Amino acid sequence: MSIFVGNLPFRAEREDVIQLFAPFGEVLNCSLPLERDTGRKRGFAFIEMADEAIESKAIDGLQGTELMGRPLRINKAEPRGSGGSRRGGRGGYGGGNGGGYGGGNGSNSSNANKSSGAEGWEDRSYGNSSDNSEYENGRSRRKRGVSNDSNASNETN
Repeated sequence: MSIFVGNLPFRAEREDVIQLFAPFGEVLNCSLPLERDTGRKRGFAFIEMADEAIESKAIDGLQGTELMGRPLRINKAEPRGSGGSRRGGRGGYGGGNGGGYGGGNGSNSSNANKSSGAEGWEDRSYGNSSDNSEYENGRSRRKRGVSNDSNASNETN
């Protein structure tokens, strides 16, 4: 078992956390994970102690304790694979077998003949095809920055 220490001050060192848990028993391991990109501390730690009974006493005894002005959140650490993921099991950025935004469930056979994921939309951005000629005829075109009201008032004067 391991102990999760949350809301840890960023300036807290490994020795500070060990000193906090030492009165409850022997601390076998203490790790303060770092951010990959910046190398700065992430604001939490994992503690391993000699015995599960000692860890339980430490969790109960230190819950809500302040360190450097911040109230600590101390819980039994969950194994990495379990626990609720905020990103969800499927989808998300690059998740699932579909890849990219939204992921998917890996069954892309129904999407094999589609050019994009936008169903029911027409591309009206190129040329004057017969399909969109009614659309083009209904559009009014004018130069940027010139409004019809100002042209009308200039013509009447």
